[in-house]
Amino acid sequence: MRDSLADNCNITMEKPSQVEKIPSDFWLAFKTNVRLQNQAPPIKPVSRNQNLPLSFNQERLWSLEQLQPNTSVHNLLHCLHLKGVLDVAALEQSLMEIAYRHESLRTTFSIIDGQPIQIISPKIELNLPVVDLTELPPEQRQTEAQKLALEDAEQPFDLATAPLWRFKLLRLGEEEHILLRTIHHIIFDGWSHSVFMRELGILYKAFSAGQPSPLSELPIQYADYAQTQRQWLQGEVFSSQLDYWKQQLSGNISPLKLPIDYPRPAVPSYRGAYQPLELSQSLTTALKKLSYQEGVSLFVTLLTAFKTLLYLYTEQEDMIVCSPILGRHRSETKGLIGYFNNVAILRTDLSEKPSFRELLRRVSRVSSETFAHQDIPLQKVAELPNLVRTPLTRAMFVLQNIPNQSLELDGLTVSSLYVDREIANFDLSLSLQEKGGKITGGMQYKTDLFKVNNITQMLEHFQTLLESLVANPEQSISDLPLLTQIKRRQLLNSYEGSASLPQEQQRTFIAPRDELERQLTAIWEKVLGIHPIGVRDNFFELGGHSLLAVQLFGQIEKTYRRNLPVATLFQAPTVEQLANLLRESGWSAPWSSLVAVQPGGSKPPFFCVAAAGCTALGLATLARHLGPDQPFYGLEERMDGQQAPKLSIEDLAAHYIEEISTVQPDGPYFLGGHSFGGLVAFEMAQQLHAQGKEVALLAMLDTYYKGPMDSPPLPVSPPVPFRNRISQHVEQISQLGLSEKLTYLHGYFQERIGRVVKNKKRKFTEFRDRVKKKVQKTACNFYLGIGHPLPYSLRGFYLLEEKTKARKAYRMKLYPGRVTLFWAMGNSYPLQTYHNRLGWGKVAGGGLEIDGVPGNHGTLKTEPNVEVLAEKLQACLDKARREKVKVVCPTNKQF
Repeated sequence: MRDSLADNCNITMEKPSQVEKIPSDFWLAFKTNVRLQNQAPPIKPVSRNQNLPLSFNQERLWSLEQLQPNTSVHNLLHCLHLKGVLDVAALEQSLMEIAYRHESLRTTFSIIDGQPIQIISPKIELNLPVVDLTELPPEQRQTEAQKLALEDAEQPFDLATAPLWRFKLLRLGEEEHILLRTIHHIIFDGWSHSVFMRELGILYKAFSAGQPSPLSELPIQYADYAQTQRQWLQGEVFSSQLDYWKQQLSGNISPLKLPIDYPRPAVPSYRGAYQPLELSQSLTTALKKLSYQEGVSLFVTLLTAFKTLLYLYTEQEDMIVCSPILGRHRSETKGLIGYFNNVAILRTDLSEKPSFRELLRRVSRVSSETFAHQDIPLQKVAELPNLVRTPLTRAMFVLQNIPNQSLELDGLTVSSLYVDREIANFDLSLSLQEKGGKITGGMQYKTDLFKVNNITQMLEHFQTLLESLVANPEQSISDLPLLTQIKRRQLLNSYEGSASLPQEQQRTFIAPRDELERQLTAIWEKVLGIHPIGVRDNFFELGGHSLLAVQLFGQIEKTYRRNLPVATLFQAPTVEQLANLLRESGWSAPWSSLVAVQPGGSKPPFFCVAAAGCTALGLATLARHLGPDQPFYGLEERMDGQQAPKLSIEDLAAHYIEEISTVQPDGPYFLGGHSFGGLVAFEMAQQLHAQGKEVALLAMLDTYYKGPMDSPPLPVSPPVPFRNRISQHVEQISQLGLSEKLTYLHGYFQERIGRVVKNKKRKFTEFRDRVKKKVQKTACNFYLGIGHPLPYSLRGFYLLEEKTKARKAYRMKLYPGRVTLFWAMGNSYPLQTYHNRLGWGKVAGGGLEIDGVPGNHGTLKTEPNVEVLAEKLQACLDKARREKVKVVCPTNKQF
């Protein structure tokens, strides 16, 4: 299986004779590698008489496996074709010895006190199964071997059961075999394959000759690395690295709008295919020459060309492409088998029509900076506010730079067989490598999105682009002749988002007709950031959401002294309709906790409680995606700024039951809630059940109950004493040459100064937030004390504070019915929290159903994530309507 992992640290380049200078990004990578080595503490063996944590990257894979049990998408397949007389016993002994040397190959994953940990078995027996295919006709043996390989790769692993690998030997003839290796990605990566191949060759040679293993014992193991990573990436080190990503990924980031051929499915799949690419030797030489002339690596040149190609297809000037990073900048890790790699997010500014030469410099700078801050795990970067709505799996670029460790077995001819598993993790993934003087590789793509002929043409365009760029790197990327050809092709194909004219172009524009409409339009334009806005333009179709609605009605309150509920927008979503309401003599806004988000439809209504401090307006997109036949009512706390909120979840639930009874006096009820709203919905279900009324569905939208079942966090290691740190630096610097010592000292002092500055900034930010919170509390008390309505800017804060108190005071009781939990997969909850089903595992007496949805806690209800949530919620509603099961209530038990 193709495992594409780039090593951005070990840069190896063959220098053309006519070029004398070394690429500048080589020196940047070298200095960065020295600095990273200086920053990180040495990896030392840790006691095995303790719970061994997962590395951050393992944690991410483990979490995905919990959401998608029985999946094989993370299985790595490799096939070795062996010709010659094979010593099967020596081969089996070699595989056993490799498993004995590397603890990662004897590792499984279990749960202790809600926390996933590594379990290392002292020994694992290996009996190499042999499948005899010699009874088949010779022409069928290869086909059958490929079939068996795919079947083996599709068989999932149980992460709690050893081993997390399988070996199988296929006999095609007396002197022809195929060795199948299937291994889970959580214990293996691309560099691990090189380690495995090298050690297999050495051990087979020794064991087939009756000699012991010549390999020395490994000084550290993967578990030692994971523990060190956990201890190091916390506090100031973590904040320092994360600050870079906050700055690099600031501002508005649009998803990459790829030229897809089919609509995106509601639930993304991993179905994929692969199209090969091979560049000529002359073009390869020209690309290497250009790289050296411009002082950049071949990786940067090819990445820049790929981004240029995507620019020609999308015309996007702000672009993110991902690329894998080896994650082994510590020399101690180079000999280990394990899962080290990370994914880098490479954002590039393509504005102002740069030449390709200028774009090379931009990409080179970003690549070097990214490598310098590579230790932050991808999932932590993806949680930044500007990325929560940005899908990161659109485009991947890989230049494989892992040492090509060919396997040499005595008396055997060995080659690797490629078996396409038809899997794609990214929409598009361009993977290249230099082999035999040529750049080869291909494009992995999702077949749900792209036609094969269009991928083939894209690769042809890429080759044409490369030829044009090496001939004239000074030409602007916006003036490339290829752009005309691509635009002509786009006119003949349907692209993402181009099935119909944009909403802005379809509507009929009507300008304001009096002073009231002009004033309201000015407010709308200011809040929405759109100009012009017509009086019949719909707030929601213009991109309005709950936070903007609060700002909008805050401005209306200041201008007209009218205290209106945000839910008024459901009744009057245009300037014209809102102006008509304001004109009506004696009209007053109805302040009600029950909001008819979508009252029409023939199905039983769904009642959904909004999150703390939020309004039912934030549920409008979800309601729309559930369809016009699904009545949808939101429940929100009164936010008129005058009436005191309910002081407990029990009181709030009782009030909401009174409200929904005006629409639906009797069950079965279909309830749900987001965040804090889920707790209220849970209490509503308890009270309805106590009244003898049926609750057919109780759906939690990423609601987390922090109860006593939560596990304590991992222990924080004590800081290394100052004297010890100085000794470590002295020891390391004594082993360096003069120039390396200067680089070391420069990096050390630069890092120390930067850390002091960032620490002061962090403390100032914390102080500012505390002051802001105190000012808001004082302002709330002032307005409530004089009987004046709270301004809109304070209402959300006030309700959030009150609901936080209510959450802490709430004690759950065992609920007799079934709970359905939708868990946002982009969250950063501790994994022990997930294992406890976000607190619901012990209180769902009728069973717990859990389903993952894209996005994080704040974005699961926004586009495009809400489409998946709506589809899954609708399936649950339909199922509950069919079943309408009543559950006998056991004795209530306090937790």
